[in-house]
Amino acid sequence: MQQLRDSTQYDQQNQNDAILNLENRITILESKITSGNNAVTLFSAGTDALEAYGESIYTFYNDGYRSLSGFAETYPNFCSAENNHAIYYNQPDFNWGATIYTLCTEPVQITSSKSILFRYTSGAADVGEMWLVPKSSTEMSAAETARYIHESIVSGTAVPVPFSWLQSPDNDSTVLLSCENVTTGDYYLAWKAVTDNTHPKIKLIKVLEG
Repeated sequence: MQQLRDSTQYDQQNQNDAILNLENRITILESKITSGNNAVTLFSAGTDALEAYGESIYTFYNDGYRSLSGFAETYPNFCSAENNHAIYYNQPDFNWGATIYTLCTEPVQITSSKSILFRYTSGAADVGEMWLVPKSSTEMSAAETARYIHESIVSGTAVPVPFSWLQSPDNDSTVLLSCENVTTGDYYLAWKAVTDNTHPKIKLIKVLEG
């Protein structure tokens, strides 16, 4: 009986330590989100999302390249008021299993000390796909840049960023993706999402120092 009591106390202590460690990590992460003049926001859900990012984020779907604003006009649940204008890879618009590339056409400087912050919900855990594409030396429109980004991914010249969707259908997951192995330079960020069990909903994307 004493052995069972000791074991239960040990398990409880481990749980308490794990919770404290998680709380500390969340505190550090929230501090990174809210501080630092070097943070660059690539997308933030909210009432002004289409105004702020409607022409700097593009999609590639089976009907070609479109700005976020244009895509949302055709697919009304993709960035809607109902979902606080999050980027939502939903099944009502696309049915099951549609693949959509999302392309940020505004470059951001990446160094080995930078991290990519991604906040989202996901209906299931799965391996994700994300890339950093070196900025083109040619002056291009946003639509031309979107094509350049997608073609770089297809040709294999983009830099993969290891990433996985965490199952979080009801609560936001916030992850920091390290850029420690990326050569310093200006890059475009892009990722792929599928309207399967994951059907993710993107809330926030930032590039942070440290």
